[in-house]
Amino acid sequence: MAAIETTGIASHGQSATSPEPARPGIGRMLAPILRDVAIPTLAYFVLHWLGYSDFIALLAGAIVSAVMVGIPAIRARKLDAMAALVLAVFVIGLVGSLISGDPRIMIIKDSFGTAVIGLAFLISAMLGKPLTYAAARKAVATSAPHRLPILESTYENDPDARRSYRNLAVLWGVGLLAEAILRVVLAYQLPIHTMAWLGTVLIVVTITTLMMISARTIKRVRKNAE
Repeated sequence: MAAIETTGIASHGQSATSPEPARPGIGRMLAPILRDVAIPTLAYFVLHWLGYSDFIALLAGAIVSAVMVGIPAIRARKLDAMAALVLAVFVIGLVGSLISGDPRIMIIKDSFGTAVIGLAFLISAMLGKPLTYAAARKAVATSAPHRLPILESTYENDPDARRSYRNLAVLWGVGLLAEAILRVVLAYQLPIHTMAWLGTVLIVVTITTLMMISARTIKRVRKNAE
């Protein structure tokens, strides 16, 4: 979840506006997400195999995830919004599980974070300030600052570009909300040990699909602009 905003959106946003865009493969862009979800999932199965309860195993995975987010924040001495959200979701899951005694809360906790991000995308589109553009601008400012004026000029002067960023924000918002809802439903229909890995599959498939659709959309926009 921590890598959602900066993975596919930023790269595709840069491609849409720069003369010689860098276009990393889907696998490379998915690497941060695979790392963030695979390591906590592995921690769960290792502890479960060692005989620990579902709650302890899920808690260990959540702690690993929180540490992976917290260490870079400590090194940078700055807690950005995404890291704060991940840590808040961890606390919500832990407190909810302790109060309710239901380990499934540790599974659906990520749905809260995904839903918040999805809503943020939708709200940004409604306000006319899509997060897709903000992510693209951040990526260009970091990797190719000399191209930033091109990005800003295209966004300000091309209605089709603004509409594309807005539509992509809606796409990501709906997709992430759908994944969050599906995770909650499945968490109470399937065994915990099944959801421990299926939750990983859900988020990876969702992000991969959204990235592929985004890439095709941006490619079409570039062709129209030419």
